[in-house]
Amino acid sequence: MKFFEHIAQSIVEQTSKVLEIPLSITNCNGTIIGCTDTKRLGSHHVATSEITIANQVMLFTEQEINELENVLPGVAVPIKFQQQTIGVLGIIGNPLIVERYIQFVQSHIEMVLMQKFQSKTTTMQMETMQDFIHHLIGSEKMYDLNKLTSYSEMLGVQFNVQRYCLLIDINVMDKSTTFPQQDLFVLVNKLFRQDNLDIIAPLNQNQWIILKYVVEDRSIKPGVEHRVALDSLHQFFKTKKSTVEIIISTGSNYSGIEGISKSYREANQTLQVAKANKLEPSIHSVTDWNILSLTLSTNIQLPSKQILMTHIDKIKAHPNGSALIESFLNFCENQLNMSKSARKLYIHRNTLLYRLKQLQELIGIDVQSFEQCTLLYLALRQYGSIPKAYSLEQNQK
Repeated sequence: MKFFEHIAQSIVEQTSKVLEIPLSITNCNGTIIGCTDTKRLGSHHVATSEITIANQVMLFTEQEINELENVLPGVAVPIKFQQQTIGVLGIIGNPLIVERYIQFVQSHIEMVLMQKFQSKTTTMQMETMQDFIHHLIGSEKMYDLNKLTSYSEMLGVQFNVQRYCLLIDINVMDKSTTFPQQDLFVLVNKLFRQDNLDIIAPLNQNQWIILKYVVEDRSIKPGVEHRVALDSLHQFFKTKKSTVEIIISTGSNYSGIEGISKSYREANQTLQVAKANKLEPSIHSVTDWNILSLTLSTNIQLPSKQILMTHIDKIKAHPNGSALIESFLNFCENQLNMSKSARKLYIHRNTLLYRLKQLQELIGIDVQSFEQCTLLYLALRQYGSIPKAYSLEQNQK
């Protein structure tokens, strides 16, 4: 086992340091692949085959090793992995003294091997699925689709069922904090996998994608299970003493490879809209009316962009420009209701009236006209002129 040979020396060093006893590990061919005395690495241990055949603990005294080259006094035992002998562990020293350690060290090393193997297997699964997902969500050409169909068949992934895309965006506030992807992979699988047809993979260091299998067609509304999973993710990072912001976004139900790519685009657009509008980190669906309206306001084709930008530039150049923009947006989002807008802004109604009058004099807009206010509102949102301190969600509470 190649991975055994790669980690044998580190296992010896860590175990020997804790127990303060010299150790050695050989592979099945008798080559020393781990040893406290690094000068012995790569040399042949002639007693390995005898220990392997005996399949039990063997003691080697000073008298017994006189005619055995490169064999030191001590105790040796086979190392097993998945019921197969893969090498031999040796504890060097007076066999009557070190024998007491042999079973403990043997169990420890076999447990470490299992953990390392599981970690390596998890990493391989994660990287394989990550590579597949990146091809899947970026596939548009028929050649790519044909190639992906073959790839999915090889991985045993079915696409004749309905799934929706769920994205998890994890923003770690302390950038110096890092977490092993394997740990998160295990956790995300535990929290979100409810069916063998669910597909889970990391997109990058901060984002995870889950293609959720849908038993029957239904409207994708964040379920209770997603909120429980979100709480568990927060708890995980809390135990790591790390502050994070987590946003979950979902697309619609689709079947087929093209459908998965479409659902991903919807979930990703939902995520970007939530971030751009500083919505509270939570769960957001492409079908949410709030998301739909915000998406419309940023994607709608507005007439006479140059003229609208001239008006916006005038507002921004005004000494009180940020307050005018914030007040106007708030006024629109509260159905042009002066009193309600003033309360949300924590200002006097006359102050809001004064700001709207300033805006009217500045660019000639009729603030009582629904059509004109809608046009300016969409222009402000689409052309990125919203003050940084402004949050639509906070305004709507």
